[in-house]
Order: sequence, then structure tokens, then C-alpha cells
Amino acid sequence: MKRVTFTERMSGYISFCERDYNEALIDGERQRNRFKQTLTIRIADIDDFLKDEMHSAAISGSVKCPELGGTMKVTRGWFNLLVPVSGDTERRRMQYRIFFADKDGRKLTMSGFKDIWHTRGLDGWSDTSHLLMRIFAGHHREDPADDRFTVATGILHINLPNFTRLLLSMLWHGRVTGTLSAMRFDAFFASQLAKLYIRREAHLSDENWPTADERDPRWQGYPPGEWHRLERPNGRCLERRIVGFQARDGRPGTLHQIRGDRPPRRGPVMLVHGCSVRANMFYGAPTEQTLVEALIDAGYDVWLENWRASIDLPPRRWTLDEGGAYDHPAAVEAILHHTGKDTLKAVVHCQGSTSFMMSVLGGLVPQVTAVVSNAVSLHIRLTSFSKFRMNLMTPLASPIVNGADPQWAVRAPRFIEAGFSRFAGKRPICDSHVCRAANFFYGAGPEVLWRHANLDDQTHTWNNREWGFCPTSFFKQMSRCANAGHILPVSGLDELPASFLGAELKPTIPRFTFIAGSQNTCFLPASQQLTWEYFERNQPGRHRFHRLPGYAHLDVFIGREAHRNVYPLIVQSLT
Repeated sequence: MKRVTFTERMSGYISFCERDYNEALIDGERQRNRFKQTLTIRIADIDDFLKDEMHSAAISGSVKCPELGGTMKVTRGWFNLLVPVSGDTERRRMQYRIFFADKDGRKLTMSGFKDIWHTRGLDGWSDTSHLLMRIFAGHHREDPADDRFTVATGILHINLPNFTRLLLSMLWHGRVTGTLSAMRFDAFFASQLAKLYIRREAHLSDENWPTADERDPRWQGYPPGEWHRLERPNGRCLERRIVGFQARDGRPGTLHQIRGDRPPRRGPVMLVHGCSVRANMFYGAPTEQTLVEALIDAGYDVWLENWRASIDLPPRRWTLDEGGAYDHPAAVEAILHHTGKDTLKAVVHCQGSTSFMMSVLGGLVPQVTAVVSNAVSLHIRLTSFSKFRMNLMTPLASPIVNGADPQWAVRAPRFIEAGFSRFAGKRPICDSHVCRAANFFYGAGPEVLWRHANLDDQTHTWNNREWGFCPTSFFKQMSRCANAGHILPVSGLDELPASFLGAELKPTIPRFTFIAGSQNTCFLPASQQLTWEYFERNQPGRHRFHRLPGYAHLDVFIGREAHRNVYPLIVQSLT
């Protein structure tokens, strides 16, 4: 007997409104939309199964979901074990597809996959125990391209007791004559996992939003360089294109160009995000108006840089030095090349601001004429507790984790990361796991990154999916900078000066407007004030400093009232 049969029981939560896996898990848990499946996987002939590149097997069983009508029988289904992912020799997918019908007889398809991709440590259990799934209307052999077919999205998991039952079911179904076939299956599965996880260089981090296909997240599902419509929640329609550029060390980056219904009458302005986020932070929030829209209305040709700190790019170690020496100068040159202009202006935030300051003081972006800098730039001032905690936690955490990711609060790759995120969630000022984790990782207190009173509910929810991985290399550098009181180069790059303080400011540096939220505890407002005072001593009367009452850190850009009391100041400062 060459047949192998086993039964797998998985359960989790699904959402009927969210399409992102992590957000669907959060929403489904909040709404108590449980989904369970008991699937029996049958391999007719183990020899044929092992020879087949897709490693296909039949599925029968049932699913249970109260919102869809209770318990429903699987009419047909198939399973693929460790299927290669196109173009990636170190990645595999375990794929599931089952057909069933709800209480009203509506045909449904469950399409799911387990993403097998080695990061750090013993992450194989998490990879093989979590199923990212969608439910589609109709029966489909392939996932439909039209999202209108999507009924629900979610994440299921198998726990240790059910995994034990799975192994026992394999032996029970095999009885005596089928035991050898079951052992061959187990040996094959274990050997393939060993190739993927043992003695392999681990990837730095799990992807933040894996998809069932091979779309490159840099382009957000659109062809590179092509204009496409960008529907805003406020009803406005913009146009966007995403183009690639190459940093001076060869690393990839992207530029988002966004326009309204009229051609720009002013030159280009470049927006630079901080760490653990991406360019979308300046235009994606469902607020009445975004900063990008305000700049478009003021006539600017708006460009946004995704530099190596962006979560749209593959996770990797980086330093502020590399961003300042390699990314920003190349992005400026690329924008000027595309627009045919000689100069541009910039709005820079947080670590986009500190690294851009390195570019400026290193004389690498002479084409920039005006800069609005938010939160921190040259000088670093933290609360005493934040500084103490960073100096304590960075050396302790570095040997066991590669960085920090607020998405661990939803779906952690290992028990260690799950422990960090659970500890971060002990400060329940809101019901968002990601919000609590993000504020914990980047400072001391529940409102480090924004005052909750400044965000509407829709923006607070949207913000959950705009945070991702940041490497320990950044935290190590920031710890040294905080102790010194100003930004320090740590990579020894020839393109940058050995020190950014002490030298006389060149007359060619751009005009700076420094802004800071009065209640910012991520970086105290004194950080920007000290930098302005330093610039004022060197170039009296040329630069400006504004303290923003009632604001913290990122709410300067995504706050519900920012379009009334922050954006006009930014636009005026660029003029």
C-alpha cells in the first residue's frame, strides 16, 4: 500500500471587509468571525507524489463558519506540498484549494498558502503552522484577478495538540502496511525543510504582507513607470506612477510621482519618510486632505522617495550614513532627470531627516534649495527613560533578534518576537496591537508617535498596516547618536565628513525650516530647537523654527486637523 492519508485541523479568524491578511486577522478576532477547517489529505501513491514537482494530493473534509452557515462539506479540493516560488530558490509555498457552498447554496473557494521562508532562528514552526487564506465567490482553479470576487480574508493556524493529532492520524490511516509510505512522506518533508532552514543564510525579516503571487511589493501591484488612478477615501482621484532608481551603492529604491487634474506650475518637491514606514505615509491616510494633496493644490510637482529604510523594499541592514551618502543624492538626481529641472525642494521626516541632513552637510545635494524638517535632524534629545531603555535594550536584543517590527503583534515569526510584542501590548490605551507595539519600539509611553486625540478612527486603523521592520543596525547607531547628542557617522564612508558639527555652514546649503510637535516624546522638541540655534549662529536670520502646539511625532502629517494648522506652514516654508 503506497497511499498516505492524514487529517489537519486549523482554525482562526476571517474578515469580510479587510483584504490584508494581518488586518483581516485583527478585524476577524474583533468581530469574533471564527473559521475552522478539518481537512483530510489523501496521497494516492507516494512514489508519484514524490516525483511530481507540484507534489499534489486530494482534499476532502469540512469547514465551519457561523457567518457562512455553519458546517459545510468540502466537495472537492487539492493540496500542494512545498511548491517552488518563481525566481526564489530559497522559498516554498504549501498551497490549499477547496470548493464548498454556503447555507444559501452559493459556491465558494478557499485558497490558502503557507509561506516557507527562513528568517532567523527556529522560525520553521511559525511558517508551517500559519495558513494565509482568502475565500472567493464561485469555484476557481486560480485566484481571480478581480478583487470583487473576494468574500473574506484571514489567517488560520494549527496548534501543537492538533499537530500531534495530525501525526497520529497519519499512522492510524496507514495502519501497518501504509506505515512505510507515511515514513517516506515524513522523511521527504523533513529533508526539504532541512534544506531551507539548516545551514542556510537567514533572511533578515519576514515580509510584512506576503501575497499568493510573485508581485514585487516595490510597485504595489502596478507596472513600473506607468501612470494609474489613485482613488482617495475623500473622493478625490489622483494619478500616480512608481519609478525605480538606483542608489549610489547599487541598492534599489523607488520614487512615487503623484499629480492632480492639472499640470504642476511649480518645480518638484521631494518627500522623505522615516524608518519602519514608506512613502504612502504622506498620502495614504483617509483624512480630509493629505500633505501631498496640499502640495499639489499649491502647484508643486510632488515626488516621494522610498529609500532603504522603506518597508516596500526588501528588508536589510542599513545605517543613516548609507541613506545620506547613497540614497538621497541619487533620488534627487533621478527626480531632476525625470523633470528636466535644475533644483528641487524637500520635506523630510524623522530618520529621513537625519540621513538627509548628512547629505546636506556632506555637500551631496547642492540642487536642493529649501527643506522642511520634522522632529529631528542634527541634534538628538530623548527623554531620560527612552535613552536609558535604548542603551539597555539594544545590546541585549541584538544577539537574538534582527530588529523590531510592529507587525509581530499580529503574526510573529518566532516565540521570541511574540514575547516582545506581548510585552509591548501591556499598555492598553487603544485596542490596536500594532499601534501599541509601534509606540513601544520607538520610545517610552503609549503616545510616542502620535496623540490618539489627533487621529480619527479611520486613520488609526489605516496606520496599522503602514508599519514594518527596522533593523538593529539603526538602533545601534541611534543609541550612539543619542549618547553623543547629535548624529554620528558609523560606517566610515568617504562621501561623508567625520563629524557633522564644528564646520562652518556653507552659503550653498538649503534654507531650513525646522518643525517639531510640542508633545513629541519620540524626539524632544529641543532636538530641532538646538539645530535651529546652531544654524542661526552660523547663518543669522536665514532659517526658521516652529513648535507645533498639541502635536507629537507623525500626527504632524496624519492628524485630523493637520490640513488646517500644519500643511499651510509647510507650503509657506517652501515658497
